[in-house]
Amino acid sequence: MDIGMEDVGVAVCQELWNKVTLKAMELCGETRDMVLEKGFFQEFSRSISELRVLLQALNVEKVEAAMDTRLTKTALETLDCLLKTACNIIKDYKSRSFLSGLFQQQSVISQMKSLAEEIAKTISSWQLVNLNIAFNLKSKTEQLINSLSSLEFHSAVATESLASEIQKFMNENGRNRRNAMKLLKKIGDTVGVSSNASMVQNELMLLKKEKEEMEAQKKQAEAFELSQLMQFLYSTELVMSPRDEEIAAYHKQYPTESFRCPLSREMMGDPVAIICGHSFERKAIEEHFRRGEKTCPICRERLTSMELTQNLSLRSSIEEWKQRDMDLKFQAALPGITSDDQSIQNRAMEVLQVLLERPCYAQRVGEEGLIPKFVEMLKNNQLNRIAALKCLSYLAKYCDNHKEAIIEAGAVRCIVRQFYKGEAEPDGVAVLLELSAREDLAEKIGNVRDCIPVLVSLLNYSNLDVSQKARKVLENLSYNTHFVVKMAEAGHFQQFVACFNQGPQETRVSMAAALIQMELKGNSIRDLEDKTFIHNLVQMLSSSSPACISAGLKFIKKLVAFRRMVKRLLADPATVPPLLGLISIVKTDPHWKQEAAAILALLVEGHQPTEHQMYQGLQELQSQHNINLFLKLIVSSDSKTKIQILHLLVALGNKFDMARDLIRTDNEGISYLFLSLEGDEPLVKLLAMKLIYCISEGHPSGVPLPPSPAKEAAINSLAYILTYSVNVEERSTAAGIISQLPNDDIVIDEILCKSEVLKAIRGVICNLDEESFGSRAMDNSGTSLLENALAALLRYTEPDKPELYRQVGKLELYPSLVRILSRGSSLAKQRTATALAHLSRSISVSISDSTGKQALPLQNVLKFFSSVNCCSSGMAECVDMCSVHGDACSSRDTFCLIKADALKPLVQNLSEKESGVAEAALMAIETLLTDHSTLPCAIAAIEESQGVVAILQVLEKGDLPSKSRALDLFLKMQEHKRMNGQLADRAERILVQLLQDDDLRKKAALVLKQMGILPEQSSYF
Repeated sequence: MDIGMEDVGVAVCQELWNKVTLKAMELCGETRDMVLEKGFFQEFSRSISELRVLLQALNVEKVEAAMDTRLTKTALETLDCLLKTACNIIKDYKSRSFLSGLFQQQSVISQMKSLAEEIAKTISSWQLVNLNIAFNLKSKTEQLINSLSSLEFHSAVATESLASEIQKFMNENGRNRRNAMKLLKKIGDTVGVSSNASMVQNELMLLKKEKEEMEAQKKQAEAFELSQLMQFLYSTELVMSPRDEEIAAYHKQYPTESFRCPLSREMMGDPVAIICGHSFERKAIEEHFRRGEKTCPICRERLTSMELTQNLSLRSSIEEWKQRDMDLKFQAALPGITSDDQSIQNRAMEVLQVLLERPCYAQRVGEEGLIPKFVEMLKNNQLNRIAALKCLSYLAKYCDNHKEAIIEAGAVRCIVRQFYKGEAEPDGVAVLLELSAREDLAEKIGNVRDCIPVLVSLLNYSNLDVSQKARKVLENLSYNTHFVVKMAEAGHFQQFVACFNQGPQETRVSMAAALIQMELKGNSIRDLEDKTFIHNLVQMLSSSSPACISAGLKFIKKLVAFRRMVKRLLADPATVPPLLGLISIVKTDPHWKQEAAAILALLVEGHQPTEHQMYQGLQELQSQHNINLFLKLIVSSDSKTKIQILHLLVALGNKFDMARDLIRTDNEGISYLFLSLEGDEPLVKLLAMKLIYCISEGHPSGVPLPPSPAKEAAINSLAYILTYSVNVEERSTAAGIISQLPNDDIVIDEILCKSEVLKAIRGVICNLDEESFGSRAMDNSGTSLLENALAALLRYTEPDKPELYRQVGKLELYPSLVRILSRGSSLAKQRTATALAHLSRSISVSISDSTGKQALPLQNVLKFFSSVNCCSSGMAECVDMCSVHGDACSSRDTFCLIKADALKPLVQNLSEKESGVAEAALMAIETLLTDHSTLPCAIAAIEESQGVVAILQVLEKGDLPSKSRALDLFLKMQEHKRMNGQLADRAERILVQLLQDDDLRKKAALVLKQMGILPEQSSYF
């Protein structure tokens, strides 16, 4: 068949036409199932579908006729190329991962838009409008060209926002699993798939492939972006990260089971092989052999030798495995520290707190700049702060070049805050210890608020490790005097003492000045008892610097408030001389004299009486020279100095007999003391009286009065003070001095008789009696006033002073005295009982004389004691007859223990344990037994008041003087009436025990003989 060239050209064009039609169909299929930017691709797909329909409707011959064969072929080839390019772009785009697609969609759609415009231009070149075709085809062709030319891309807001979020997550190097999962879910929702591990695994596979292609094409930026997308997917933790996979693969390559001892099942550290070839941990196999085993634990072969050979190869493998394992764990943990996911951070810290024990890892962490992250973790209660502290402690220990970064990050503040809350961890103190080893860093640590007080509080912490490390930190800070003072303010003086001892004078002055402002507590100043410290402190008083002397005086005065410090100061022979020097030097600053005298007084008051022989300074103080010096100073000094010197003399007088005797013999000083009683300086007057009382109390000669007429003036001054002073302490001291006035001085008795002293005593007793037994409790000063007033009253009740005794009868004192027996202090009871004994003895002797001798009728006795009140003192006249004296004491002018209801309180006082009370009560009760004619009645009255039981109690538990007087009383009672029954048995048992006492043996034997228990020929006599 003859075929021309024209037919061949048509056939070629027809083949191209068919090929273009099929490519258009393929492109429609590829674009139809796009998941991203469906709107654009659906519109593009419709346009290509219309192109396919148009191509099927047109005839290639008609097109060729309108254009010619060459042009038609060229147009079809161009259209085929454009459709093929579009199809490849779509296929490539669809083969990518969803994540990559999100970031490539802009580029893809831009390419597709350009291709659509080229396709429209190619179709328009066919000049189909000139063809003789149906009008509707022409219209569709024009619409297709317009559609392809004007195809627009409008990216969905949700897609753009999602891509932006992913980009932000990657830029922040994010590892927060929670945020990563949220983004993954959005991606899944966008592309219409489930956001699970399978999806992540598939995405990672595609991304990895794309990354390799980019790297092969040297497109590093694109490869890096793909790496970031992969890291984002790994942060979801739905699949293992490459590092985890590497670790797992490494563990699979080197199974740890082969490194474990078959016996202990623990990783071997010192593997040894036995003769059969099997390896074990040395200690485990040795223990196996010690138990008597002779076979291999694995193969059970009987061993011919127990020799152990070190398996160096296995040991090397184990060590290599451990190092590689640690390296892998370290690399895997580092990213977790910067994660926003707290669970990831905690897992990372748990790993690092173990690894950082090795300096190499600590250095690498420091170089990574992760220190601020660890410090930040200390502030978060949701994180493992203990692990963070552990990591910081290793960083501080091994990374000297990063120590400052730890402080700058705020670690010290965080640690101190934890300590303040009671969360003291050893690693926290360890961080401070390592940092404080450098002086420049110690400065910053010490200046952190509350750091030093908190460290001091940790010294007594229950955890010994914490307390020991805290002490070392304080030692590191002690180079700075300011820090040492802050330690002392917090109650820790060890560094203070060391710094003070080593420092120059200027440093000591400043430290002493600082300590003066502190509040010291007894249990916190043991360190200040250091001998060297005490000596250096005392040496400050000998300095030529006024500031040094002043600071030293104030410092020492503060310390002597504590008895332990008194002993330490007195133990140093250098303490007292400089203080005496400051007092004796005429030109010394008066304030220094006052401080020195005050310190000496406190030293004297603070020591125990048995210790004065131990201290040279105390012996020096009570020398005649110094006592005379002090007495002269109270004459010549200003008021404030005078007060301090008097205080010192009172302290010396209270402590030392020698000092008291020396003061008494200084007539000029004594005269000035009494002259001070007339002055207008209240404190000087009071201290002068205290000194007089001090040197008079208990002395056989009593008060050392000046010669007349100063003596009379002195007594009148005392009487005036007791009567009219409003100061309770002044009145009390005056009463005490009056009680100590010499007994054998008629002049004194006459002055007292004429004065208002007795009325003043009566006022004190009655007023304080009402106060004590009323609604208000008596204070110490009131008690002392009452006791001294009772002591002064004793001078008026002496039987050999009838002139003074008569005055007592004029006062209604007896009811108050009886009440004092029941409710007063022990000393008040003793003195009251003594006064009643004096009163009762005088009356009993008079009544006995009048009834026994008839030489002095009763009316004459009553006339002699015309001023003595009756038993009830001021109450209605007694109508009942006295059970002891009958009507002999019925007159209201007669005093009687029975009628005054004093016997029962006196008996009760026999149980008083304070020395002297029971003896005085016994003395008063004994006055009832002076008249033989009334003895039976008196004994009956004593028995009725439970006196016998009380006397036996004294014999059993009382002191020696009380027991002696009780035996005298018991003997008198036994002479007239023998006891029987249980009471007699008890008396016998007690008296037999007293036979063992050398001082009481004879008296006890006499009573037992009186009771018929011991014969007269007994050896006890």
